[in-house]
Amino acid sequence: MNQNKKFDSTFKATLTGIKDVLFPPKTDKTLNNQDRLDGKTCLVTGSNTGLGFAIATELAKRGGRIIMAVRSGIPQKGTEIQQLSGNSNVQMEFVELSELQSIKDLVLRLAEQQIVIDILVCNAGVVPAGSKQAKNGLDLMFAVNYLSTFYLVNLLLQHQIIQAPHTPQARLIFVSSESHRVDLPIDYTTFGQPISYSAAKVVKFYGYYKLILNIFIEELNRRYANNGKNLSIFTLCPGAVHSNISRNSPQLLKPILWLVFKIFFQTPLQASRPAVYFACSPKLEGQTGHYLHMMQDKKMAAVSYDAEHGQKVWAASEQLLANLGFKL
Repeated sequence: MNQNKKFDSTFKATLTGIKDVLFPPKTDKTLNNQDRLDGKTCLVTGSNTGLGFAIATELAKRGGRIIMAVRSGIPQKGTEIQQLSGNSNVQMEFVELSELQSIKDLVLRLAEQQIVIDILVCNAGVVPAGSKQAKNGLDLMFAVNYLSTFYLVNLLLQHQIIQAPHTPQARLIFVSSESHRVDLPIDYTTFGQPISYSAAKVVKFYGYYKLILNIFIEELNRRYANNGKNLSIFTLCPGAVHSNISRNSPQLLKPILWLVFKIFFQTPLQASRPAVYFACSPKLEGQTGHYLHMMQDKKMAAVSYDAEHGQKVWAASEQLLANLGFKL
């Protein structure tokens, strides 16, 4: 199947995900019990459920101070991670990532607490049943899966909650998707505006917004990482995971998708491995720009590395924020 056609429909994407899980290549990327995060502060978005919950739990088991940035599950999900990990150093912070003011409020609370983040995991995402608008009029997937990350990361850097340079380097870990290889050009004239798509095409546009995310990540790498001397920036696709991300699927499809996911997809714990590896591996100190698909090194789609697109995405994002009253 053509690489760009694998994610043209939800059905094709599901088959691709199943194939990747059933036939995973071997990996040499492992951690041992000594690879710990004692004394480090980790912020994980969307960590009240699914993949984010598994990542936060695993980082807590390795001694990290965990900040769960979530919109629900307070305080019970934090208590659950404390019990599962044996680590009491877990706090929860409310954020609604589709609302820019909520993101700004989160950052200001962190600044007031004088928190410095060593490890940021941008995990939160949404997959609606079809095209849907956020309250601010933007496409919901664009707002949550991309723009929230752009705004959050820039605010964290501005307030020096993430410090560049810093010793050791802060690690920024972004959960993306292989579906970013979708065959859609970036339209800067309609940037962030709602796009009409059905449930059958949700994964295609999910991939479109992940492509924009990847372009931003590489521009962030060019602007801030300085070849790993200032920041370490990593991107991953966890592979197909049986999580709560399909909760907004059409009612008729929910039981079918749940059964397919349950039988063929990874558990959130299995899918958390690349994020935990990026957060904990001592081999990655002073490195940047790596992309893992599951546990395999890969290159992202070529357009992800295009500096001209990087500058355009950054400028379009800043302009959009300014138009909405949230100038950086």
